[in-house]
Amino acid sequence: MKKINILDPKVANMIAAGEVVERPASVVKELIENSIDAAAQAITIEIKNGGITYIRVSDNGNGIDKDDAAIAFERHATSKIQFAEDLDHIETLGFRGEALASIGAVSQVELITKTSYSDEGIHVVVKAGKLLKQEDIGCPQGTTIIVKNLFYNTPARMKFLKKDSTEAGYISDIVNKMILGHPEISFRYINNGKEIIFTPGDNNLMSCVYSLFGKDYVKSMIPLDHCDGGIEVAGLVGKADIARANRGLQSFFINGRYIKSKILTYAVEEAYKNILMVNRFPVVILHLNINPAFIDVNVHPTKMEVKFSDEKQVYQAVYWAVKNALYAQKHIPEVTIPKKNIFEYVPAANEKSNIYIKEDIIQQEIKIPKSTISHNNYQYHSKHNAATDTKTEQSMPAINSDDLYQMKDSTTIETKSVTAVPRSGLQTPSLYDFKIIGQIFNTYIIVQKDEEILLIDQHAAHERLKYEQLLVEHRNHVVCAQTLLIPVVIPLSNIEIEIIKENIEFFKNIGFEVEDFGNNSIVIRQTPVSIEEQELKDLFIEIVELLQHSKKEIITDIESRALYSIACKSAIKANKTMHSKEIERLVSDILRLDNINTCPHGRPIIISMSKHYIEKQFKRII
Repeated sequence: MKKINILDPKVANMIAAGEVVERPASVVKELIENSIDAAAQAITIEIKNGGITYIRVSDNGNGIDKDDAAIAFERHATSKIQFAEDLDHIETLGFRGEALASIGAVSQVELITKTSYSDEGIHVVVKAGKLLKQEDIGCPQGTTIIVKNLFYNTPARMKFLKKDSTEAGYISDIVNKMILGHPEISFRYINNGKEIIFTPGDNNLMSCVYSLFGKDYVKSMIPLDHCDGGIEVAGLVGKADIARANRGLQSFFINGRYIKSKILTYAVEEAYKNILMVNRFPVVILHLNINPAFIDVNVHPTKMEVKFSDEKQVYQAVYWAVKNALYAQKHIPEVTIPKKNIFEYVPAANEKSNIYIKEDIIQQEIKIPKSTISHNNYQYHSKHNAATDTKTEQSMPAINSDDLYQMKDSTTIETKSVTAVPRSGLQTPSLYDFKIIGQIFNTYIIVQKDEEILLIDQHAAHERLKYEQLLVEHRNHVVCAQTLLIPVVIPLSNIEIEIIKENIEFFKNIGFEVEDFGNNSIVIRQTPVSIEEQELKDLFIEIVELLQHSKKEIITDIESRALYSIACKSAIKANKTMHSKEIERLVSDILRLDNINTCPHGRPIIISMSKHYIEKQFKRII
């Protein structure tokens, strides 16, 4: 009995449509990509009922020749590639010739198009993959495609769609990505008759951010432009104050194509390490221009996944682009007070006050280059950077916490610059002059420096210093362990004992000398820092738990997190009265750090208030 059948072309088309057209947002994405490939300068997207009943995408691009209009709805009909070799250097967003055929197979489609060299356009109507009408029509240059009643002939697919508002949200996300990917194009997005988004198409990425997210995001975006090994990286990265609880505002583009990539995500988050708090994710918009021969975009029907021929090189280019941009910026936020009359409003004792972070608006325009790659003209190479950083890191003087109290009796201190975080493009900071005003709440230090008042969190500041000291010692393999006068015995479970036995070398690398003491306990004879006995026990158990739950992490990540914990436990605590000499040394050391203003866990160390702002509040200046 015959079991294998050749599918009817109509059925085959509907199956293929399932790979390309998952929901209305998929249709919008494919149609916008076609408009971009047609060199459109303006694109209008209009939807109704979440795109389920109506989608219209219009552009002023090149248009489709009258002889090709009907053929465009055939499977694998494309003008973008012709031979197998063309797949090795794809420079368009679409190339398979499946989008229009797939859309036409599950909806009712109208195509109106005209080229610059035609006197009139053509109107084509397709229903369920079948050509119903083809006629000449008067219309402007460009293409308009109207999609009605999506999935009307595939009710099984229809039942998986969500509410109209949810589907509209998916479409909005796609439109946002296309806007950020192509700031040179003017976009207009209309939902149920209401204009939601309009962008000027001035090739300025800041304009797109303003149109999509508002002026607050514009104030907190940092421009970057970096070239490394023939890979161009441009775009914007967000400051810590606009970090999100998820990665929803991270956008990556390769040669104008929106993609998802774990490599790029990891590179960005590594560059932000120690800048953001735990479980906070940066806002980034990155454009990469790479020779098309070095990437493969033909790995998934949605074309959102790519393969790189040299993943390490791409990682390095993105990492250093973001890292350099972040550390070129001032990292001390300025505090501003809400404009309220203090006699009219006094918060209750248990009511939280509001603190607003103010930063200057970045005025620089960010223009994204076209997808033409120059492979011979780049600024510097990541290997050179890495070599430079290693040298810098090894020559860096460690911060000696033992000297914390040995200070001259002076309130004005001149300090030397210290490079604390390895990175390329470092600039030596100017010498700092400051005056200690005092300590408040036994937690914060007030400092006058130049035309600013600085408020320093003593625990966060000391934790950062301890971490930098531990990090340099660890990387240079010169951990200064301290022998305990009275060894500390810690009882543990059988599992914890086994974890310690498996990681004796790990503990040695971070400054602990540990031995099995019998009876399900271990003895600690050396520690990397001076710390009280109970704090030491808590710290050690915390590191053991870290090892127990981090078996899939690379060892360097675990070591870094262990150093975070050591620095935190050994740092000066909040609610602790400090001697004036301690305060002076702490402030002196923390101001040496070049453009570092977070503790290892990402909390801010310093906030500032300018003299100008204070004088405005007292009406000395208007």
